[in-house]
Amino acid sequence: MKKKKMKNGRVLRDFSNNITRLLLDILFYTVVVISTIKLSQYGYNFCYQLFGSVAVDKEDEGHEIEFLIQTGDSTKDVASKLKREGVIVDRYSFYFKSVLSKSNIQPGTYTLRSDMDYNTILKIITRYRETEEIVDEE
Repeated sequence: MKKKKMKNGRVLRDFSNNITRLLLDILFYTVVVISTIKLSQYGYNFCYQLFGSVAVDKEDEGHEIEFLIQTGDSTKDVASKLKREGVIVDRYSFYFKSVLSKSNIQPGTYTLRSDMDYNTILKIITRYRETEEIVDEE
């Protein structure tokens, strides 16, 4: 009788170990699948922002801002400011877009809209603006 109890106890322990292992495997693979899906979605959206035409607002529905780029502002600084102002969707994709296009951002004050795509914004803020000097004629 003692052998039968020991055998039943071992069977029960093995069964509970197998159930626990199965549940942990299911949990692990669920986390892996969900993480893969989320990472793929982020990668797709990032690449679409980088190579596609993306804007914060629909055309003719955007708000206008005066945007100041000071001398010494890095491309990362400009991207962060644009994101804070609500002009771009993502600062990282804008930064990489400007690096890939080899854009040279110029200091100055620009009028930007939230319905502009990245290419339009880059065209505007990389245009060299000559400062007008007033010369007094005597």
